[in-house]
Amino acid sequence: MKRNIYIIAIFVLVAFSACKKYLATVPQSFLPPASYYQGSNLTNAIAAIYSPLGSFGGASLYNENVVGIFTCNDETFIGGPGRAVASNNVAALGYDYSTGNINNFWKGCYTGIERANELLSYVDPKDPSADVQAAYGEALFLRAYYHFLLVSNFGDVPLKITPTTSPEGLQIARTPTIAVYEQILADMKAAENRVYPINKLNHASRVSKSAVDGILARVYLYMAGYPLNGGKGGAAAMYDSSLTYSQKVINSGLHSLNPSYSQIFINNAANIFDVKESIWEVGYSGNDGAIVKAGSTLGSQNGIPFSFTNVLPGSINQVFQDSGYSYGYIYVNQKLYNLYDSCDARRDWNVANFNYAVSTTTLPYVTRVPISNTTVFSYNKPNAKWRRNYENFIPKGKNTSAINFPILRYADVLLMFAEADLQVNGGSCTPAGVAAVNAVRERGYGLTATTAPLKSLNLINGGSGYNTTITNNYNNASIADVNLGNWLGCASTITGGAVTAVKLTSGGLGFTPASAATIYLGTPWAANTTYTVNKQVINNGNLYTVTTAGNSTATPPAQTSGASSAAVTGAVFTYAGVAATASGTLLTAADVDKSAITLKDIQDERSRELCYEGTRKGDLVRWNIFYPTMLDVFNQMNAWPTYAINTKANAITGYSNVASGLPFKHLLLPIPSSEMSVNKNVTQNPGW
Repeated sequence: MKRNIYIIAIFVLVAFSACKKYLATVPQSFLPPASYYQGSNLTNAIAAIYSPLGSFGGASLYNENVVGIFTCNDETFIGGPGRAVASNNVAALGYDYSTGNINNFWKGCYTGIERANELLSYVDPKDPSADVQAAYGEALFLRAYYHFLLVSNFGDVPLKITPTTSPEGLQIARTPTIAVYEQILADMKAAENRVYPINKLNHASRVSKSAVDGILARVYLYMAGYPLNGGKGGAAAMYDSSLTYSQKVINSGLHSLNPSYSQIFINNAANIFDVKESIWEVGYSGNDGAIVKAGSTLGSQNGIPFSFTNVLPGSINQVFQDSGYSYGYIYVNQKLYNLYDSCDARRDWNVANFNYAVSTTTLPYVTRVPISNTTVFSYNKPNAKWRRNYENFIPKGKNTSAINFPILRYADVLLMFAEADLQVNGGSCTPAGVAAVNAVRERGYGLTATTAPLKSLNLINGGSGYNTTITNNYNNASIADVNLGNWLGCASTITGGAVTAVKLTSGGLGFTPASAATIYLGTPWAANTTYTVNKQVINNGNLYTVTTAGNSTATPPAQTSGASSAAVTGAVFTYAGVAATASGTLLTAADVDKSAITLKDIQDERSRELCYEGTRKGDLVRWNIFYPTMLDVFNQMNAWPTYAINTKANAITGYSNVASGLPFKHLLLPIPSSEMSVNKNVTQNPGW
């Protein structure tokens, strides 16, 4: 027995000696934290900090959480054909502290903060490497940005600037809002000259100096407004700082507006970075060779919806994979629609003037069903800013897309500059502030150096043979132009087969004095298109009626009497008469520009330009008009008759939740149950 104990003792001593030698040696298969944050590992660590912004499911921010939580505002509501919207739906402001989206939003922000804190604790802030400095700056900025999302939506929140090393590290009381903002400013300013300029990166999915300056301008506007009203420094100082940082972006010379408003969002879908306009985006991409595995919900949840009239045998999945499916959950409020006039090209891009229909067993499987701009607004128009047909990944997933989310655009910087300029100068914009707003407006209307939309139509010749009222005129545009939704729209009066009156309903794009001189009224013939009986088309100044349905070939009808041959033109087109013509008057900068700018002008312009981009609720809160604005929408909706697509009971649900609650309740989100259950030092927000 003693011998056995002696042997065991020797074994333990030897083992302990070996263990001491082992512990004194740097492990070869495990990297200690200080060694990990180097080279490619540093890149991976930075990517992990960005990840909560765009990861799919769970703690993702710019997907179903931010998009879902902030859906119901004066721009949009949740709806859709046959969709019953429960009063507890998160997108109808029916959330509480137990709602998954609220918990995930909180979790996503603090996940990003914790990862940033880990990197910042191990990376040397004095490292001379430019890449290391950029990474350190990005971590600082992202920690600040996550705190900004938290404090602007939850109010006082636990401020976390060191890694969590024990359970006690989770027991942090809510830090006063002003102290959180002071840390946000300190982090962002420390990041400003560490991160790369955007022309060095040449893409917008990483934080650049322009992004830091632009977001700082936004942060200062939030601090100037409700509920801080400037805090200790006063609102005037906050507006002055916002002006300074927005000017930095403008004066950098690195940014300008994309001449085409729609192209911004086509680029988002096609993974094309235009860093002159789009300063910071949540980037999505990836295809595993089968179905795209990207994590964006843009276009899928809030896009142009599909409707079905029959089931396609074995081909329905292929339709979705080619064209990109959308549930079309998010619909547009009359208030937003009415902010646009008929010449504003942003209207027919942001607000769908068609739905998709899958209604045939032969090509093309997907057709477009126009939504008239001439009927009384009936809450049947989905939002259409991000369109899946422009994604360049094929095949496409049904539930997710690869469409990037724009967090900061140059147009936003210009409008922030104008707002700060107005506030700094006692409620009147300087010429620079006025010019900034007018630049956004001119681009929004589609004015370029050589082309413009129309502002009116003047009937020249009524034509003959018309069998129905003309509601759309494509101006002989290509199908690509039609797909953009930027066609010319008109409403007409037909008497005895002739057009006797015409009114512009949509100004179109790209007109010159020459092309506006003669405009044929009607829909131009198009190749490879399904035509139904009695549909009328125009070709070469002639009007034709479809008398036998079918798909058109590449050969258009050209006869001036009788019917075409189905063998030649596919569908049979019968000559109906001469096409009516009108001349157009071009819109000019003088029609669009404002000579003076008010705060209301800026508030409305932000909605026209930035709708659906996640800033509207924050804007309404900081202007201290959230509750009265939502109440106005509730009363407006309540006064309308029953809607055809979205029943009044569904459309009004979110506004009812606000109207029936305390005026201050929805200004802040509830502190989530996941935090309340582990952190005994936090208290709940008022009303929750």
